[in-house]
Amino acid sequence: MTSLSKTYNPQEFETDLYQQWEEGGWFRADAQSDKPSFTISMPPPNATGQLHVGHAVMLALEDILIRWHRMRGYEALWVPGTDHAAIATENVVLQKIQREEGITDPRKELGRAEVLRRIADYVVDSRDTIKNQVRAMGSSCDWSRDRYTMDPPLNRCVNETFSQMYADGLIYRGHRIVNWDPKLQTNVSDDEVDRKEVASPFYTFQYGPFQIGTVRPETKFGDKYVVMHPDDERYSEFNHGDTFECEWINGPVEATIIKDSVVDPSFGTGVMTITPWHDHTDFEIAERHQLDKEQIIDFQGRLLANAGEFAGMPIEEARPKIVEKLAAKGLLVKTDGDYVNSKAFNSRGGGSIEPQIREQWFIDVNKPVVPWKGEKRSLREILIAVVREGDIQIVPDRFNNTYFHWVKNLRDWCISRQIWWGHRIPVWYRREGDSAEIQIGISPDGEGWSQDEDTLDTWFSSALWTWSTLVDPEKAADSTISFKELLKQSPDYQKFHPTQVMETGYDILFFWVARMILMTTYMVEDVPFQTVYLHGLVRTKEGKKMSKSDPATCIDPLESICDYGTDALRYTFYSLASTGRDIKFDLGRMEGFRNFCNKLWNAARYVLMNTQGFDPAASSQRSDADEWILSRLQTTMTETANSIEQYRFDRAAQTLYDFVWNEYCDWYLELSKPVLWDETSSNELRQGTLRTLLEVLETILRLMHPLMPFITEEIWQNVAPRLGISGDTIMLAPVSYTPLRAH
Repeated sequence: MTSLSKTYNPQEFETDLYQQWEEGGWFRADAQSDKPSFTISMPPPNATGQLHVGHAVMLALEDILIRWHRMRGYEALWVPGTDHAAIATENVVLQKIQREEGITDPRKELGRAEVLRRIADYVVDSRDTIKNQVRAMGSSCDWSRDRYTMDPPLNRCVNETFSQMYADGLIYRGHRIVNWDPKLQTNVSDDEVDRKEVASPFYTFQYGPFQIGTVRPETKFGDKYVVMHPDDERYSEFNHGDTFECEWINGPVEATIIKDSVVDPSFGTGVMTITPWHDHTDFEIAERHQLDKEQIIDFQGRLLANAGEFAGMPIEEARPKIVEKLAAKGLLVKTDGDYVNSKAFNSRGGGSIEPQIREQWFIDVNKPVVPWKGEKRSLREILIAVVREGDIQIVPDRFNNTYFHWVKNLRDWCISRQIWWGHRIPVWYRREGDSAEIQIGISPDGEGWSQDEDTLDTWFSSALWTWSTLVDPEKAADSTISFKELLKQSPDYQKFHPTQVMETGYDILFFWVARMILMTTYMVEDVPFQTVYLHGLVRTKEGKKMSKSDPATCIDPLESICDYGTDALRYTFYSLASTGRDIKFDLGRMEGFRNFCNKLWNAARYVLMNTQGFDPAASSQRSDADEWILSRLQTTMTETANSIEQYRFDRAAQTLYDFVWNEYCDWYLELSKPVLWDETSSNELRQGTLRTLLEVLETILRLMHPLMPFITEEIWQNVAPRLGISGDTIMLAPVSYTPLRAH
């Protein structure tokens, strides 16, 4: 009577169904199709292990959009991939080597080639794990187009971009202040810095005629500039450029007075000394006034020789001793304990950030050399224009102000990293006598050349993701084809770019989304996507942030799938996905949606067992109950479609839940029983109810398929043949409904 088992058990069919989908090629998009394209580039998970619940949310939200548009008649392409995640991946592998082999400094003992080989081997295994987890989520991505940020075609795009930006004067090498991590021995971008509130002693010292405050006395050995606001009446007797001599840590110093409006007169005494080598604000003051800069702390976090008797000491050891010496000189005015200040840490490794001036590679965001809509604009100006002028829509739009604020405060982007894993900077140097040569982009012929030791910031390559993944791999390997010709000769790029939606968490709006806009508008003179949909962070039901350091707060999506099934997990995400708001994840909801799956399963069994005698060609007559449920179905279809198109997945999930549970199952199925089981019912009326049972259920399955792909496919394979509907899979059945006329 039905091939559906008596009890709903997703483990019996989910894996097999996914294999059928993949082997059937139904996820593959056709670049030659006449259908309108709908493309999503999957935010590539880091190749450092396993997916977490945040990735699961991303996969669920993107899959509903892809499946929905595929069923709406679009040529839907979802490009999967993984990111090499330079700092994180190298750190994980180096720690693994240290832990398992007892090698204290793997880079020193093993060398660059061997370390890179081991990281590459680790990534292969990690990527396989991630792919299987993506499959477990039911993700209908096109695995034939699976990409990795270190693939050769993507590496060519990276080198092409670097070369073009260098030629346009946007990439330059210079000594500027960066966020240096002594622990990982690399600098990181501003967006990779976590600022945490910490309590520290706040010291006030006498510095000549002024009192200055600081939480970092260890940086003060090179201080020889006193800075104050030009309009601060308290110091009107002092002029810009005046000098004076005063006693300081290691003896007398000659200090110069600098007037600069960056100083906040209301903070402390309104006067500060500056350490340009070790503070971003101080560096900018020194740049404006062409002041000297002196390094006090080395790249290992120890004081240098100019610290005198404190040379070689780590910061934490030196600090109290420096304060003690200043106190002995009578220069310590007071100490305020537990002063709360913002301290910078590397989000990738947890190390404390020590600003340093280093010769690094940067992207100039203010140089007006980029062609955009008939004008030469700076990268910063284009970042603002594409959102303000509507080329890109951010959903929800409340993040527009956040985005504009970030762009307004954007500094030149430091793109070089002192690690080995990643895209190596495509610059080669050769020195012969007093002459020096430099080659950009392509490895030069001849002897004596050495490549830059640094690698590029991971975000440099991932910023090209929406289009570098679409270039033709074979043509990309042909260096005789120019970059512009490569794009023209890449069918995927021509068909599927720009992408329609970039779906990601709001926490990487700046890390990644803004950088994709910056690099894509520059390199291909188009936007990378038309809409940015930002989902919230996944938290515990109490609102706590999920953290690996607190395992009790973490939810493993694979464990949840084993316990409740993929469809229940996905439906839980949709029910909570209210545009941009954090998702408070509750296992109780997952239990409820597993019950919902069970309700749908039992309803399908009832329909299949009671429609054995349905004849599609027979005359039929609708009952009042039939007409009512068809009317309600039409309303449900409209509301569901509107909700998905507006990215209100929570509303779509609630609309379908209410209709299926309350109206179809609890009301209509009960109303159908008297017609089916009453022997006095006419055959026409009975056939009308059988038709309605099947048609409404089949339409429900189509509507719900983007949300619950597995259970809907399994049931549809049984229901569709009863209605004479042919097809290999529900995912290719159109989401439309025209009721068959009773006849």
